[in-house]
Amino acid sequence: MKSLKKKIELSKMLESIEIEKNSDQMSVTLDSYHSSPKSHVIGVTGPPGVGKSTLIDKLIRNFRKKKKSVGVIAIDPSSNNSGGALLGDRTRFLLDPNDTNVFVRSMAAKDYLGGISELTFPSMIVMRSKFDYIIIETVGVGQSETSVKDIVDTVILCVQPGGGDTIQFMKSGVFEIPDIITVTKSDMDSLSNLTFSDLLASKSFFERKNDWPISIIQTSSHKNLGFEDLVFEVQNRWNWLKKKERLKKRRFDQDCEWIKKSLLTEFGLNGLRKLKSKFDYKENPFSQLLYLKKKIRG
Repeated sequence: MKSLKKKIELSKMLESIEIEKNSDQMSVTLDSYHSSPKSHVIGVTGPPGVGKSTLIDKLIRNFRKKKKSVGVIAIDPSSNNSGGALLGDRTRFLLDPNDTNVFVRSMAAKDYLGGISELTFPSMIVMRSKFDYIIIETVGVGQSETSVKDIVDTVILCVQPGGGDTIQFMKSGVFEIPDIITVTKSDMDSLSNLTFSDLLASKSFFERKNDWPISIIQTSSHKNLGFEDLVFEVQNRWNWLKKKERLKKRRFDQDCEWIKKSLLTEFGLNGLRKLKSKFDYKENPFSQLLYLKKKIRG
């Protein structure tokens, strides 16, 4: 009952962000959540139909076997009629309704580009202080929609067997962001093996120098294969991030990027240029953003 009450309180908090996001009190509240992170935040991205939701369902099950709590932010395409999330992919989450250690929040992408929503970052900050893992599922993304890297610790890119040749992989901007690549639907043996081999052969072209070594894993939801390897690699990534202050630096850079993108979205390039001399971020990103907005508005 206590856990259910906490989920209800969390839902109310997330609902209030959009309404009160420009208030002093909400900025202080969000900064308080920001200062107490708990989660490993994982982004799951890839083209439509690649199997992102099914893969997330398997990840949740594996995390729960380890007694870890999981929060999910699922970005859905917007309804043309209501502007809200269509919620179609939620049908693929076969969750136990009585499990109070799993929380799923859907939100509409609306006009926000990059595969995420305007409210994804503040919602993630709140949930990051409460769960062991946060999983953010983007809408189906194309070659240039890479914003998920600016709000998560680890990016899992899902690739479908037969989804393209090596040249397509190389020119795809989304291949510049993954930390882990999974070839989904690997029960399609010949196609998945060919795609896996293509990726292995071309990995050096999209792997970042002196950075985390990108791993490529074959998974099959149909045969329930590869998910233990995927979870193991996620944990390896987390251990690597926590060394040499990598995680701290990554999250600091993300704060700066979010502030700049929020100002750019609301005020355009001219507004961002006006604040160039005043932008000196150190901590409390929500209060900093509100302060800069007030400076632009005069």
